[in-house]
Amino acid sequence: MTQPRPGIASLFQGVLSRLVVYYAALAAAVWGTWMLLSPGSRASVLEALAPIMGVGGWSLSTASIPGIASGGGLAPLPPGLVALLAAVACVAAILLALPVAWVYMFTRQKKGYSQSVVHTLVLLPAVVAAVAVLVRNSIALAFSLAGIVAAVRFRTTLEDSKDAVYVFVVSALGLACGVQLEVGLVLSLLFIVAALALWQTDFARTPPALEGKRAEQHMQRAVAIANRTSQFVARLDREILETLAPEQLDALATRVKRRRSQVAVAGEEGEDRPKFDGRVTIVIAGTDDARPTIEAILAANAKRFELVRSAMADSETTLVYAVRARKGERLDQVARVVERDGVPHVARATAEQWM
Repeated sequence: MTQPRPGIASLFQGVLSRLVVYYAALAAAVWGTWMLLSPGSRASVLEALAPIMGVGGWSLSTASIPGIASGGGLAPLPPGLVALLAAVACVAAILLALPVAWVYMFTRQKKGYSQSVVHTLVLLPAVVAAVAVLVRNSIALAFSLAGIVAAVRFRTTLEDSKDAVYVFVVSALGLACGVQLEVGLVLSLLFIVAALALWQTDFARTPPALEGKRAEQHMQRAVAIANRTSQFVARLDREILETLAPEQLDALATRVKRRRSQVAVAGEEGEDRPKFDGRVTIVIAGTDDARPTIEAILAANAKRFELVRSAMADSETTLVYAVRARKGERLDQVARVVERDGVPHVARATAEQWM
């Protein structure tokens, strides 16, 4: 059954409130630092950060920064300034990519996510920003970088296509921080708004009818595999279990345990006769505190036993054991011994022999 999507209130109490506080604190820190600077210092900062701020019409081909020769071609930036620009771009890229990583973890918390992907979302934009600052002043470096990237092959396979979208977004975010910081800020904000909106509205979710058909196709394939190969468990793990979310796996594990307990008492219909001869129902007064005493009696008088059900009603507790008696003995004899030796805990004990 499809679970309802959380409301706006729960969304605000979660990641949305954290994002609002984060962006507000970031804006306050930047604005406070800017107000503490003198007018002359502000002009110097704007002039130094012009290549990545997109302000003042600054161009790499001008000589507005001391130490850069004038001329019609591109002049290299001073090494100290390049390092400063790279540091600012890297820090800005990490600060703007961190909310994207939070949104990724929040929207993937039910299905699960890889820690390495989250680390990639935070670290990759810093690397891209530094590379953008490095190559923007050199066409030769840009072509060299393109050749290196083409030669290096990354074999990592992402589990979900949305993971690839997040990786592409943080790459663009890093590139924007190394070229024009304002674009990076806008990209970070707009992508987060769009991602949360799509997640909240559950946009384009597969209709329940189609989900049922897909599950039925998976089951038919699993049954066909079970009928023609002895490697059913391995194929079941690859074909079905790997596609399930953690919550679905937990629900499946609960059903498997329930089915296992039913199989344990399946001797009622004659399915488990070699293991147990029948069942012994023991009624005790109060809670099941006397269970260790009862099981000690069963261990001394039965060949094998297993608790299959425990229920409490009023002031009595009923314990149902699947039991196999010793050779030459019957279950009613075991029940009488339990009733006799279990005094004062045992109120009564009855046996049901499976044919």
